[in-house]
Amino acid sequence: TMTLASEQCRKPFSNPSDSVYLTRHLGLLLEAADLFRGARVLDVGCGTGWLTLALAAMGCDAVGVDISPAALKLAEGLKAARGPAQPGKAEFLFFDGHRLPLPDESVDRVVCFDAFHHVRDQRATLKEFARVLRNGGRAAFLEPGPNHSKTPMSQAEMARHKVIENDVSMEEVAQYAVEAGLDKPQMLVQLQRPLSVGVDDFNAWARGGIPKDWATRFTDTLQAQLTNGQCFFVYKGQPTRDSRRADGLGAVIELVGARRTPTATGYGIRLELRVRNTGSRDWITAAVPGQVNLGVHVLAPTGELLDNNFARIKLPAGPVAVGETVTVEGTIREPEPEAYQLRLDMVAELVAWFGDLGHTRPVLIASGDL
Repeated sequence: TMTLASEQCRKPFSNPSDSVYLTRHLGLLLEAADLFRGARVLDVGCGTGWLTLALAAMGCDAVGVDISPAALKLAEGLKAARGPAQPGKAEFLFFDGHRLPLPDESVDRVVCFDAFHHVRDQRATLKEFARVLRNGGRAAFLEPGPNHSKTPMSQAEMARHKVIENDVSMEEVAQYAVEAGLDKPQMLVQLQRPLSVGVDDFNAWARGGIPKDWATRFTDTLQAQLTNGQCFFVYKGQPTRDSRRADGLGAVIELVGARRTPTATGYGIRLELRVRNTGSRDWITAAVPGQVNLGVHVLAPTGELLDNNFARIKLPAGPVAVGETVTVEGTIREPEPEAYQLRLDMVAELVAWFGDLGHTRPVLIASGDL
């Protein structure tokens, strides 16, 4: 009988050998899932819920489903033991193996971590994923290969626990995905086990490139391991590229005017700027994670940071497309120090400051220039 002290409830750090596999492949799955804060994510075959809770800890609203009431009971216990202090939400629902307990187009992402090979009907399950995914969403998988069911471990699992251990054929998955209205899978390929290399060889490679014999060894190793852990994802519709992710965010900020102005409580600073989206992602302006605003830092005259989140000025309503220029204007309160600097930068809320990414130059205004 499993309890909260069982290894299953301590994943992905249950024991040294399994943790190597789990964490390496978990990172690959998260890369395939392309998550963002506030995403509604379905964790299929969640078991004891460790991944569902990890998704909530990353700021996603996660739903774990499983066909085992006993596993779901443990998942609820694990959730209670870890407490409510999570950036995102986590809930657990029973899945009858046929129809997911969710409305149409209600999730942004589906993740299957070593679970898809346990489903009885892969074609029908992919149709269910397509049903619950929103347009622009994706489903990400980390699964064993085409001969998985024939391995001694799988045979033992089926005999001992009466579980389903199917193969995962990428030819069949591609066919079923297209039938369900999804795109063909994209594969993420990497060495399942890293090669151990002496430091002298490593330094020589860094200086002059990898010798042909070692390059051949890399290729042969990759070929041998290619289907040991198949990581892939499928889109529903056109993928969205917006400011909920940091990569591809960039802007040119041009100061039009800045002046002190009377307000009802004293003095404020009236700012007007032109901002152009020079990145590769559209900017969200609605009040959700990834909303892009003009942010204001306050610095001492010496450059020391005094307030990292002094003020925000909202952008005009509506997404700001790549290449588009908008006018941003507003009045902020005046900082208390007699002498200061304002640093104006774009920020995707709960994602990143543009200036920190290296593709945007913030604007500096000294108090003496106002």
